[in-house]
Amino acid sequence: MFADAMKLPASSNLRTIDQTVFSQVGLLVIKVYKDESVKLPADVLLDEQASAYNALIKRAENPSDTEELLSLIPWLEARLRRSLKATAVAPETGQQQA
Repeated sequence: MFADAMKLPASSNLRTIDQTVFSQVGLLVIKVYKDESVKLPADVLLDEQASAYNALIKRAENPSDTEELLSLIPWLEARLRRSLKATAVAPETGQQQA
């Protein structure tokens, strides 16, 4: 659509990913899935990381505050664990168990 990426229209709605937070979320996703003995292919793991990061952003009062986002990691961990346990209890959701 745009021949030159440098000529893309600027948008105040676009946010860059906080690499520190995204990395911490990725490590958390790996840890939680490993603790629950669930193995995921790399592409699905990345999808889970992105989904978890987006949930964290939505939960934050100020999504650009790294300190606030990092403080929500325990909430995110509890959310991921509940989600995995619910999937294990109701496997008819279509998600595979390890």
